[in-house]
Amino acid sequence: MSAGVCAASPGTAGLLIDPGRSTPEGLEEYRSRGGYTGLEQVLARGAGWAAEVVARARLRGRGPLGRPVAERWRRVAAGPSAARYVIGNGAESLSISRKDRYLMANHPHRVLEGLLIAARAVGAREAYLYVRGDSPESLAGLRSALEEAARAGLVGEASVTGVQVRLQPSATGPVSGEETAVIDALEGLEGRPQIRPPDPEASGLFGQPTLVQNVETLAAVAAVFREGLDRHLALGTADEPGSALFTVTGAVRRPGVYELPLGTRLADLLRLAGADPAAVRAVLPGGLASPPLWPQELDVPLSWADLGRAGSVLGNRTVIVLGPEASLPVQFAEIMQVLAEGSCGQCQGCANGTRALAGYLAALAGLAGGTEGGAPAALPAFADPAELLAYARHQAHLLTRRAGICPYPESVGRAMLRALEVFCRVSPVR
Repeated sequence: MSAGVCAASPGTAGLLIDPGRSTPEGLEEYRSRGGYTGLEQVLARGAGWAAEVVARARLRGRGPLGRPVAERWRRVAAGPSAARYVIGNGAESLSISRKDRYLMANHPHRVLEGLLIAARAVGAREAYLYVRGDSPESLAGLRSALEEAARAGLVGEASVTGVQVRLQPSATGPVSGEETAVIDALEGLEGRPQIRPPDPEASGLFGQPTLVQNVETLAAVAAVFREGLDRHLALGTADEPGSALFTVTGAVRRPGVYELPLGTRLADLLRLAGADPAAVRAVLPGGLASPPLWPQELDVPLSWADLGRAGSVLGNRTVIVLGPEASLPVQFAEIMQVLAEGSCGQCQGCANGTRALAGYLAALAGLAGGTEGGAPAALPAFADPAELLAYARHQAHLLTRRAGICPYPESVGRAMLRALEVFCRVSPVR
């Protein structure tokens, strides 16, 4: 799968991805590098041992929230029902993100081994791989891996694991990868986020305890067992050990997928990707709905804790670099328009609120001299630009107050509140 440059720092090479690989890693090659030895250990030593290893690894999920993996495994395993499910979530919601698709297309056995280890650890006999339907390379990679694993007796009811794995193409869209939306789709419904509680760990697929893990998380699980705790704990920070994948896009010379230890400085990642420091106007470190960082903030370490202290989020680790090709007001207005179109429309507070905020930002960008036409026709005229800015801030605040049943509107609101700082610096908006 083409994802631009695919690179890793020397200490992480081979942990999650092989730098520069463009063809799928087959079963024989993966086994020659220690693949499935972790699964063999889990089968020999039991679910309790597997859960203890993950707890000692202090592994955090590689999804946007970064929740502790061991705690989620414990909750599913402790469920009263005998039926449990594990879902490998490969529905990368943001189309410009490439890390999960690269992983599934080129290293599908790493994902599959992690899925099987997780299933055995929580006592699940059925598992799903839920993958973007518009990613044929990912689907082909996983389908081939499942066929190889079945022939080797690794998957299926009569296999050594006793775990059946089904591959399911997903819908696309910014909320299609939200956990409850994934479960909704697998149950044959519309694939929309659902009200919590209950969380999937308590009542998920078909009302049973369900573990939903991002596919990169599953590859990280496999790496912990394959490479050993010492190598995992030697990378990253004390509280957030290990490596992670980053998609870098925008105003860089070498866009692509990068594997780096958690805690690597954002400036170092941008240097690897060929960004011109003098041309960087802002960076969105965790996707379109992540609060922007300004040029003076690029020394921040890439970890959940450090980015949180800096006022942003690690999110899905799609690092978007905004350069001088257009004014920042125009670029943020365009981003907000994409985010508004991404609302699934289920919650009126989100659907109407994101559309209104997109209109305000379009109008502000027009006042700043960046667009033609200014506000949409449906937007009231404002004689005072400061009044328009105040309305935009108010609308963003409303979105942060949980305008829907999933975190999407809250994320959008927080991102745009920080983005609106730039409008205060651009005449005539003060």
